[in-house]
Amino acid sequence: MEKFDVFLCHNSKDKPAVIQVAEQLKQRKIELWLDIWELRPGFSWQDSLEQQINQIGAAAVFVGGSGFGPWQSQEINAFLRAFVNRRCPVIPVLLSDAPTEPQLPLFLQGLMWVDFRSPQPDPMGQLIWGITGLKPGTRPTI
Repeated sequence: MEKFDVFLCHNSKDKPAVIQVAEQLKQRKIELWLDIWELRPGFSWQDSLEQQINQIGAAAVFVGGSGFGPWQSQEINAFLRAFVNRRCPVIPVLLSDAPTEPQLPLFLQGLMWVDFRSPQPDPMGQLIWGITGLKPGTRPTI
């Protein structure tokens, strides 16, 4: 099974904006799981999601102007349950069209988020830091 750095959890209505972020992450060598790129036709998408939730190291939960979708809410709950014991990050990511005061699920409210509505601090650098643990401007230790 292919190994991914991050699962991109999003409302399907926000897919174009999520794809833009995904393309930038790929350019920066982040291995990401995005449904339209990874779900194999003819197989259960629920089984594929469950496999990723049990092995992936981070989840980015995108919040846009469309709010949360029904399956996105289920994914968030699964990530939060699975990641507590594994101490993996669940990163709320506010897209550029997210409301001024986004309504985050209760268990996401206490997590540091990445905000693509503002250029500072650099949201892409912040997202990569959340995924990899490498703070922007620092060198990885050997």
